[in-house]
Amino acid sequence: MTERIIFTLQAIQIDFFTAFGLLTILYFVLSIFTKNEFIKNVDEESSRFIIFLGIVYLIIWSVGLCVELKHLDAEDKFNLLNRMFGKYWFGFWIQPLLWVLITQLLRFEKIRKNTLVRLLFSVLLIFSIEKMIIIQTSFQRDYLPSTWTMYNDLDIYPSNLIVELIMKITIFLLFVRIFTLITRKLNNSNLKITSTK
Repeated sequence: MTERIIFTLQAIQIDFFTAFGLLTILYFVLSIFTKNEFIKNVDEESSRFIIFLGIVYLIIWSVGLCVELKHLDAEDKFNLLNRMFGKYWFGFWIQPLLWVLITQLLRFEKIRKNTLVRLLFSVLLIFSIEKMIIIQTSFQRDYLPSTWTMYNDLDIYPSNLIVELIMKITIFLLFVRIFTLITRKLNNSNLKITSTK
């Protein structure tokens, strides 16, 4: 069960949060050149979807933490609790809570419409704190092609990076569309129920 929870959390992090960050950057680039209503609607729907995913991520992360604490032996439980509340507690809590905070701040229209804040959010969603530390410490290394794949989520090489990004955005937009259809169906059924009363 723990493996499924970890896989779900990684899928949300790697596929959905990253794709939303990329889509946000793409949205702002496209909005410079065109003022299309369809692009604004896609951005609104994707923001609603990522807000929902932030809540789902928090719930799954909390359940996973409780399950992990329940199934660990005494020594491993002590080590995990020490990581959670010990000297470097912020290293344990900052990334998940940052992702939840970013996704929930998108509820506010002022933040959602602010270009600079959204671009900052997209960078924080694309690169985790762990990745930023790895990138920062690897600046002293050489930039030979052999070192380009040292840290890689999906074992996709840099030559296929464009394909990976397009796939992530496409899959994200597919899930946004499914989410939009479900929420519209639920809203329509709620309207029918309230209108019959």
